[in-house]
Amino acid sequence: MRGREREWDTVLGLLKAAETGRPRVLLVEGEQGTGKSLLIEEAARAAAARGLTLVSGRARELSLTPAEPLLSALGEPPPADASQRPWIVERMGSNLERRAGAGPVLVCLDDLHWADHATLAAVQALSGGLGRHPVAWLLTRRVTGRGDVAGRLFDLMEHDGAERCPLGPLGDDALIEIAIDMLGAMPDPGLVALAAGAGGNPYLLTELLAGLRDEGAVRISGGRARLSSARLPERVRAGVDHRLDGLSPRARHLLTVSAVLGRSFAPQDAADVLGVPPATIVPGLDEALAAGVLADTPDAIHFRHELIWRVIVGSVPAPVRQALHRQIGELLITRQDAIASAVSHLVHGVRAGDGRALARLDQVIAAVLPRSPPSAAKLAMHALELTGAAEPDRTERTLTAVRALSAAGRTDEAARLARAAFSRPMPALSCARLRCLLSEILYLRGDLEEAAEEASEALAEPCLPGGLRDDAELALLASRTGIGAGVRDRAEAIVSTADDHGDALVTGAFVALALAAWEAGRLGKGLALAGEAVRHAVSAEARRVRPRLVLAMLLTDAQRHGAARSVLASAGDDLLGHPAWAGAPAILSARAHLAAGRFRDAATEAEAGLAAGSGPGPQLLASSGSSVLAAATLRTGDVNAAHQIADGTERRASAYAQAGFALVAAQVNEAREGARSLAETFGPLCAEVLRHRWTLVADPAAAAWLVRTARALGDRPSAERTVAAVELLAKDNPDFPAAHAAAAHARGLLDGSPGSLEHAAGAHTGPWPRASATEDLALLLVTYGDAGARRRTVATFDAALAAYEAMGATRDAARVRRRLRRLGVRRRHWTHTDRPVSGWASLTDTERAVSELVAQGLTNRQVADQLFMSAHTVAFHLRHVFRKLEIGSRVELTRLILQRSA
Repeated sequence: MRGREREWDTVLGLLKAAETGRPRVLLVEGEQGTGKSLLIEEAARAAAARGLTLVSGRARELSLTPAEPLLSALGEPPPADASQRPWIVERMGSNLERRAGAGPVLVCLDDLHWADHATLAAVQALSGGLGRHPVAWLLTRRVTGRGDVAGRLFDLMEHDGAERCPLGPLGDDALIEIAIDMLGAMPDPGLVALAAGAGGNPYLLTELLAGLRDEGAVRISGGRARLSSARLPERVRAGVDHRLDGLSPRARHLLTVSAVLGRSFAPQDAADVLGVPPATIVPGLDEALAAGVLADTPDAIHFRHELIWRVIVGSVPAPVRQALHRQIGELLITRQDAIASAVSHLVHGVRAGDGRALARLDQVIAAVLPRSPPSAAKLAMHALELTGAAEPDRTERTLTAVRALSAAGRTDEAARLARAAFSRPMPALSCARLRCLLSEILYLRGDLEEAAEEASEALAEPCLPGGLRDDAELALLASRTGIGAGVRDRAEAIVSTADDHGDALVTGAFVALALAAWEAGRLGKGLALAGEAVRHAVSAEARRVRPRLVLAMLLTDAQRHGAARSVLASAGDDLLGHPAWAGAPAILSARAHLAAGRFRDAATEAEAGLAAGSGPGPQLLASSGSSVLAAATLRTGDVNAAHQIADGTERRASAYAQAGFALVAAQVNEAREGARSLAETFGPLCAEVLRHRWTLVADPAAAAWLVRTARALGDRPSAERTVAAVELLAKDNPDFPAAHAAAAHARGLLDGSPGSLEHAAGAHTGPWPRASATEDLALLLVTYGDAGARRRTVATFDAALAAYEAMGATRDAARVRRRLRRLGVRRRHWTHTDRPVSGWASLTDTERAVSELVAQGLTNRQVADQLFMSAHTVAFHLRHVFRKLEIGSRVELTRLILQRSA
């Protein structure tokens, strides 16, 4: 009775109740093969062992005698004619009363789903009318999935006090125990998975295991039973065939078609494949449901057991199965919600050498690609596998597969397939098309030099048709954007002859010109050209150049975040078009959060954007997400984590994206190791940033940081070049307040001008640059020394401190507190709250910050440098941490931190 322990306890309770003069009725029910007959046989043996009188009978499907199960069990003759039937129940009742007079009686009646009305009526009458006698009843029926007379009887008897005992599927533990019993070894995962196809049905499970054992499909070694063949045993097939023998040809036909549809299917789909109205298949469905082969849910019909489904599918001849798969696939492919299922059928419905089917598959791939690139990629690769190397369609199917893989975000596979194709001969124009595709893929991966080479190779092909030449020109523009006048001249030539080119190339040329203007610091012109690109993007091909994304990016650089959000909102699906761009909205949102001083929100959005992208990502976004994440992490005070982000980012994006990332990486290194760590790299860094002056607007505090670092390094020329560059940027862009605030901030630091710094503190729109300028002003005021200046200095430091604390910029706030301490002013850096006296919750914010840095392996001196306090203060906090956490070492503290993180 493996897996039936609870049900067996219920049976024993029934027998005990009969022995003690408290008879009960137990109603056992379950689908075919769940062990009802075995349970009743075991109950009969247990009853005999206890001395109960046993009355046992079984209903048969084709019995013609009324009440035959009870009559034969009691040894009563059937009635001679219909007039005697009313006396049958009375006679059987008297018989049971006589037997009960000698001791307890157990009446076992099996398979009551086959019983006639007379039997069921007698059972109801006798089980209720013999309540004064020690007669227990154990009744079983098969659940058919549809209402029947036996089911209604069980409902009535349960209402009158009978106990219901459903036999559900066996659990996993019982499955393994039965496998061990039958095979003598622990089943391995593969065998368990196959056995799970029995759906917990004991009969199917034991037939499967016995068949595998008898047919030598199980190998036992080292106490493990492993499958040597996954083919279903013949006895399972025979058992399923026998179970289906009672169904009509109409129901069998329906089951065959439905099985090819899948383990679960919609009745409408089955009717469509059969070419009949849904109402026509209802009788066949009812038969299969009543037989327990199928089951229904609110949404679909499914085969109750995987093994039965597999047997039915396997019984369909391979050519017929293949044709059905193709028919089903072409039927489902028109529905957006069924594309994945359709693809699976089509993959099984086409074979090598079937030119007509493959040609039809080509048409399906073309239709599916815009709607579901992953599905199209799966189909395209399958079509390519079925196409011989020498077949004329091989080249075209290779192009389709490369395009589909790229669109599905599988850019590495697409690049490998394209490069492999060049090793075989192909027409010149096909080769050029493939190079254009490969150039776009390499661009998306950030391999810009290789992308430009492939586009140039395509353009070198003579006699390119206009559309293909446009594709190659667009690929070249994309891969070389921002690298010099050559691209700008090429883009201007395209714009000047716009009528000779398609919308996509003209849109791409405007994008290239917008980015070139942006690089040169002509911000207004850059935005205007990006707007022109958006206006020219009329066709779907042109919208795939993503001019709205470029415009939103430039607006974000210019600190116009509301306008950037509006552009993104109006872009819709045209914004993306490729999985590699999926992270763009989140990354732009992260930049807006960073500018607004919402550092944790910025980090969350940046992480989401980086996770959403496919592969290294497009060049314009390759480093942007990591830049925001590193900057936000630095602002919240976790310098080591910021360093890991910056150090772990692959740097193969364009100069446009790389300039901003290099600036953030340098700021992280300066925070971690001091300005002297940049002595050798600062000059090149400064020159790089000034070549891409837009970075001084995208981060309005960048110019001030460059000047401050140059002064710390004694590099006045770099500081002067920075100020000159940002002031020129402000002069050339009078409508961009961020440029003017950045210029005032940088000039104030270079000249030591309180007026410029005060102006910058008021002009900066972002809270962090504003706090930075306020702190710089306070530092300058310290040098004045008189009492009035001191009061103003403290007040200015306090304003900076309050701003940093409001943003959660813990490291910056700690630095300001240290500077105040040097003036003899102490500001509390914790907030009062009711805390327990021990445990993690008892730690103050400072104690937690110290603990986390210690867990990263930092010494007390390094922790002190990070938190702008003395090493003695760090040791003081650590002693409190050890006491509150009841630990005695840094190792124990590290383990606790890691456990909390996990």
